[in-house]
Amino acid sequence: MIPYRSLILTALFFISTGAVAQEANSQALVERGADAYVADGPEAAIKVWIAGSGLEGNTQALTQANMLRQIEDYYGKPQGIDIIKRSRISPRSEIIYFAVNYAKGIAYGRFQAYRKTDGQWISTEFRFHTQANEILPPAVLYGD
Repeated sequence: MIPYRSLILTALFFISTGAVAQEANSQALVERGADAYVADGPEAAIKVWIAGSGLEGNTQALTQANMLRQIEDYYGKPQGIDIIKRSRISPRSEIIYFAVNYAKGIAYGRFQAYRKTDGQWISTEFRFHTQANEILPPAVLYGD
């Protein structure tokens, strides 16, 4: 019973702080969404990732949750992520490549982030696929 209470308290903490959280960097935004994914499912992750961005309120962005659900159908529940590479594109934009670890397999994600003038990191695009070569650039896959 104690672990269950801890889980509820942790979930309440993330729910209560999620709307006002401002990440120190783009990777923290990706990780916070991944934590929401593991704890509460794909829709929760997408909502974290699109909060404050031009994608917020866009029903097309929420369809990405369906892609994650399809991956879960094959690989089981998500267990967490591993950051593969974080690339600074400009002073205010970055791309983060990461692996999503599932119970029976792996998928890959790409997250394009932008830092607004108020310092908030937001997503401008994200994508998932089970094939690494569909997400990762050749230099990451095969080396420089």
